[in-house]
Amino acid sequence: MRHSQTSPDRSEFPVPAVAAALLERARQPGLTLLWGTRAPARALLTLLAMTAARGHTPRLFDGGNRFDGYFVARLARRLSADPYALLERIRLSRAFTCFQLAELVENAAESPEPLFVLDLLATFYDESVPLRESERLLAHTIAHLKRLAAAGPVVVGAREPGPMVQARWPLLDHLQTAADSRWLLRAPEGSPPEQPSLF
Repeated sequence: MRHSQTSPDRSEFPVPAVAAALLERARQPGLTLLWGTRAPARALLTLLAMTAARGHTPRLFDGGNRFDGYFVARLARRLSADPYALLERIRLSRAFTCFQLAELVENAAESPEPLFVLDLLATFYDESVPLRESERLLAHTIAHLKRLAAAGPVVVGAREPGPMVQARWPLLDHLQTAADSRWLLRAPEGSPPEQPSLF
């Protein structure tokens, strides 16, 4: 089931046809999953900026410390005559543990405005949290994501578990099963493997 029900595409933007299809998904209620071997942070941030450029007030939950403010600021300058207004529309919240992320999602109000979640599973892959507890907490989080997705678009990014946490593949499987649409984003050919940051 790991690799089923996904829509392959090329890399992380700009791929005009894929960007247009994903932007359309980001307008409709439902849970959309973008996933790959690496966290598709730039793809989600591109969608986030494009959504804000259209006048929306998107919310962003950063679950893997993936928010790149410089990248979003560059996009804002390209997408808007008033990049500061675009940036002010984005509502950013960070979570550093799976418990904090679950609480953010649980307490989020239903809204027709889009919600983006960067690297949702990063904190759930933390081995200091027992797998059974991570699974329980993720099921709870997914239930709330579905609640939010009934009111407005929810776009979630996730990456495959690394070699040290292969036993946590079921977490990604559960997320794939819950999503209304799934997009497998592959890294560009020849790109170096992602190096986790220390801070």
